[in-house]
Amino acid sequence: MNSPPASEGKPTPLQEALALHREGKHELAMKGYVAILQQNPGNVDALYYIAVLAIQQGQVAEGLKVLQRAIDLGPQARLHNLKGQAHLRQNQDDDALASFGRAIEIDPEFPDAYGNRATLLSEMGRSAEALADFDHALKLRPNNAEDHCNRATALTDLDRLDEALAGFSRAIALMPGMAPAYFNRAEVLVRLGRPAEALRDCDQAIRLYPELAGAHCHRGLALKAMGRLDEALESLDQALTLDPGMTDAFVNRANIALQLGRFAEARADYQRALDARPELAEASHGQALACLAEGDWKTGFALYEARYKMKEPAFKPLAYPRWTANAGVNEPLVLLCEQGLGDMIQFARFAPLFAERGHDVTLLAPDSMRALLSTLEGITVAGIADADAPAVNGKSMRWLPLMSAPGALDVRPDRVPGRVPYLAAEPQRIERWGAWLGRDGFKIGINWSAGAARDWFAHQRDIPLAAFAPLAQLPGVRLISLQKGPATAAIAGAAFRGKIEVPDTDPNPNADFFLDTAALTMNLDLIVTCDTSVPHLAGALARPVFTALPHLADWRWLRDRDDSPWYPTMRLFRQTTPRTWDDVFARIAAAVGEMAKH
Repeated sequence: MNSPPASEGKPTPLQEALALHREGKHELAMKGYVAILQQNPGNVDALYYIAVLAIQQGQVAEGLKVLQRAIDLGPQARLHNLKGQAHLRQNQDDDALASFGRAIEIDPEFPDAYGNRATLLSEMGRSAEALADFDHALKLRPNNAEDHCNRATALTDLDRLDEALAGFSRAIALMPGMAPAYFNRAEVLVRLGRPAEALRDCDQAIRLYPELAGAHCHRGLALKAMGRLDEALESLDQALTLDPGMTDAFVNRANIALQLGRFAEARADYQRALDARPELAEASHGQALACLAEGDWKTGFALYEARYKMKEPAFKPLAYPRWTANAGVNEPLVLLCEQGLGDMIQFARFAPLFAERGHDVTLLAPDSMRALLSTLEGITVAGIADADAPAVNGKSMRWLPLMSAPGALDVRPDRVPGRVPYLAAEPQRIERWGAWLGRDGFKIGINWSAGAARDWFAHQRDIPLAAFAPLAQLPGVRLISLQKGPATAAIAGAAFRGKIEVPDTDPNPNADFFLDTAALTMNLDLIVTCDTSVPHLAGALARPVFTALPHLADWRWLRDRDDSPWYPTMRLFRQTTPRTWDDVFARIAAAVGEMAKH
């Protein structure tokens, strides 16, 4: 609240009224402001502070009327800035933006207007514009902690996490008691894979402001990333006690319930979030995963369409019309690969089905996957860069994201269409790897790590290489590594490393993916693998494959079954106890022993 210039001797009536205002004696302050206006109806200062007080007390419409009287007397930047704040109280974002913009036009050196407009733009999802305004504000007041904090929030939304981290840290350095800076920095730290540091920031925010629901919510996120799920749920419960309408807390609590296999609880919390914010894609996506895991694929795949509206969308929509069931025969169809390598392999099975319906099908894939996927029958495989190609032969084109295909085709767990094998390895490569392997022994390809993962839940698919020891002890068995990436370093420390053969498949990191791996797989008697792209490749090639799954596996493997409707040649071996693989590999070794006998 700006004060008028001090005068010598006795305070002016305006200064007396402002003092009462600051002390919270609002009724007396208002009487003082009104008395000034009675003496001088054109006193803009009195009109401004009457409007401030009215807006503070929730009388926004009355405050706007008073502001207009002041503006009619002569435009001032502070009047339009306050008008913008009043419009914010009425959820009139566009009017607020216009008012902040008018304040800046009147006074281009007015930092409050830049900061207010930037904060609103950030909340509206216009983070890049917000960033420019924050930069203007900070040029005028470089040590404003709130601007640094809000600017860092905009950077977070733009996924410029290192810069956001520095911004929150700067805000904290300027104002160590600024609780929101701590819990917002915690969100960035979780996204950067540093949950322990995030937890410390949340705890500090809670020490500063125990009733801050957002700090408890972010604390739950940090604990979830660390795998401390019971504690995470307690923090999220506390957040919802403090703010029963906090949609982020509902979604995060639902995500944990989903990871624990408590699907009814997950769906209930996702629905609470959707009741508050029907457009919240993250909640619809979570609902989809819960339904898919339970086998309700009709509902699940319909909700799964929300994946492209999320903060990190699964794909970028193409410019063509979407494919529908009534699309004309012979109409060109573009299928767009999305998400992970295993997803592309698994759902590529549907491309030939559209071709069988009479469509001219083009599958758009990353360059690294084009060679493998080109073995699909009856379709053309092109690069993602070809997505903007014009219509084929003058015909309009339709498109479909690849992982929307099962929903479009009404796929259910008891009817997954498509033949296996639907991919093929190159004959010359098969011959070359066959010669390398030779004919001796029962040859098992092994893969134990899914690669880079953000948190404990994704890492639970990984299997310690030591767990494969029961296979190494079987007579006549040869273990052939199909592992890629940093996880191959585990071989050097394995007690049975002498029994692991390491072929140099796909040695060039820029080469087409999976071509040598596919050819090697065709020469193996069995593949034993964790849940990654390898079981999908083996299943698509119709090779015998044992897939070892964590206690709570991905939705595509369903629940409580040891077979897969996707791949007839696959057997599933599930953990009976979370994070314990001994029983899984004891069962796998027994099954391998029976196979090896024959």
